[in-house]
Amino acid sequence: MKFIILFLFLVFSTNVSAESVLIDVLNKIESKESYTKLMEKCPTDYFPKSNLPYKNYIDDCSINPSSCLERCDKGDGNYCSSLANVIQNKLQSSYHSEALFSKSCQLGIVSGCTNRASGLISHNGDSSLECALKTFKLACSDKDEWGCTMYGAYLAQGKGVERNFIRALEVLKVSCESGIGHPACQHAKNISSQIQAVINKDQ
Repeated sequence: MKFIILFLFLVFSTNVSAESVLIDVLNKIESKESYTKLMEKCPTDYFPKSNLPYKNYIDDCSINPSSCLERCDKGDGNYCSSLANVIQNKLQSSYHSEALFSKSCQLGIVSGCTNRASGLISHNGDSSLECALKTFKLACSDKDEWGCTMYGAYLAQGKGVERNFIRALEVLKVSCESGIGHPACQHAKNISSQIQAVINKDQ
């Protein structure tokens, strides 16, 4: 019985400790003016000149978020993006994850720009549509899968941009260039099928 109580105490202590560390990370993000300034801008204002290779550090950031924030602040955009995903998944905290996606974008991770643009639409609606579409278009030009899927979807809908099925199909093909197993490719293929069905119906 003593061993069970001790085990439960250790688990509880670990969970409390991990939560307190994550809260400390959130407080640090809130205190940094650099994040606040990024959040006030459209990602196109600080869109990177080159698309750096994406590396997944989500597992590392789940275990040690403080270390990830430190590496992010030192200029490694992949740690910003990975920590953003951890915070988004664990806390559904929009400000902190969006701030980190913005930082990753500025540091050269184009997928971070796409994520930030998607967040703008989710939280601000049509008022951010012009900015988001410009960001998706730029991201797609750098072969970002989700950037192309999002841009292709809006081209197909004709929302915020003139409807263009042919252009949408071209853009959506780019979403699958890195492999058909990518989730962005699967969504792109679904959208392409819907577009083709409308084209066939009109012929």
